[in-house]
Amino acid sequence: MHFSIPDTTEASAETNSNQQSYTLFNIHVNGVHHCSLRYSQLHKFNEELQRLLPTAMANIEQFPPKKFFSLTARDTEERRILLEYYLQSIVQNKYIITSSYFNEFFFNAQIETFSNEPLGNHQKINLAICLLNNHEIIIENLSTNDNKSRLLDACGLKMQLEEDFLSFFSLYFYEQKDNELNMIRPIYDFESPYLSFKQTKKSCEQSCIVFKKSYWNPEFDLQFVDDRRARNLLFIQAQYEIEQSRDLYSSDVYQQLEILRDNKSFKDYILLARTSRFYGHIIIRKCSMLYPINDAKKEKLCQCVLAIGNKEVICCFDADEKKKKENLIFKVIRIRCWKVNWTKQDMNISLEYLIKQDTLQWITIHTEHAPSISTFLQSIVDEILAKKSETTNSTVESVTPKMTSEKTPLKTFVGLATRTESDLERLNNNDIFDRGDGDDDL
Repeated sequence: MHFSIPDTTEASAETNSNQQSYTLFNIHVNGVHHCSLRYSQLHKFNEELQRLLPTAMANIEQFPPKKFFSLTARDTEERRILLEYYLQSIVQNKYIITSSYFNEFFFNAQIETFSNEPLGNHQKINLAICLLNNHEIIIENLSTNDNKSRLLDACGLKMQLEEDFLSFFSLYFYEQKDNELNMIRPIYDFESPYLSFKQTKKSCEQSCIVFKKSYWNPEFDLQFVDDRRARNLLFIQAQYEIEQSRDLYSSDVYQQLEILRDNKSFKDYILLARTSRFYGHIIIRKCSMLYPINDAKKEKLCQCVLAIGNKEVICCFDADEKKKKENLIFKVIRIRCWKVNWTKQDMNISLEYLIKQDTLQWITIHTEHAPSISTFLQSIVDEILAKKSETTNSTVESVTPKMTSEKTPLKTFVGLATRTESDLERLNNNDIFDRGDGDDDL
């Protein structure tokens, strides 16, 4: 996600029969207005984080200090820039942004900001949720102030989905255009889906909220295919992903899938779809990057399509002569770190990638979806770490059988774990990073 403070608003309030003016800093998330806060509110937010999470706050940008005199326009602009740097460093720390305090603060800030708008505070509404086949389900008697968790629960109840399955699904903003759905971004825990939906529609009128699976590891599919309702959801998403990637990958599997679809053999469809090259990938179009890599004399900015999934980022290029798709594959375990760069002229994500043993290189992909790509990469890493932790714990239990009866048994059906280390700690200490012992250099 990307936090920014592009501008400020001057406001006033009456206190003791006096009119007091103050500055509101307009905080945007991925380019959309999320909330407006005073300096004093953000100052209290910082103090509370320092108290609750002192270790995580050690490497955060310094919070701009208080000033004892009235601020000039120049002082306000300087404070705006420093607050933006501060918030951008905050959201780089996984431990902070998954804390209950962070989520509650920015959720309440959004509610307070839009409380005076029509249907802005504790109003009952019906909200349409889309599936990836454009089918809508209506969630009734939802409050405008309900959070993402409440809406997810309501979706699960409406679709009669097993409670244990729900942690494998999530909510996303999509754009509906020409009867197609294209992802805008995930919905975060610190926002009201309804209020963010209203704001998103201001910049993307044809946006909608989509319910779909949130995991990357295709092995999880096998735990759902024998449940009718979960299987139907997987079938809808598999069908969507096949159609999205059909122009990127030539295969005889498509004809077989059509036969299975027409015969309503949904389980067999899912199992066969899992063999497709881009199954489980999110497709992002209208991207560009310098290509070829490692040849500064020949490289030029080329249009590409990104496919993210299965622990990899695939860049598909149009070869000039053969008009075939050419793939460049970046393995997530060889990405040491990444950063989102957002300016008025450009938006991109830079990956520090191990292109060969002992050689790291920054690779920049230009796309308006850079903040979402960052979120996807983080969730892939979290899933890898969760699986590694589960494997390690299982090994420990098998080696020490005496402790088994005293320990809570490991669940074989688990949701996506939340990592509690900061990004910096993960980059320096993690052992999922491939340091180049293989021979698959770019």
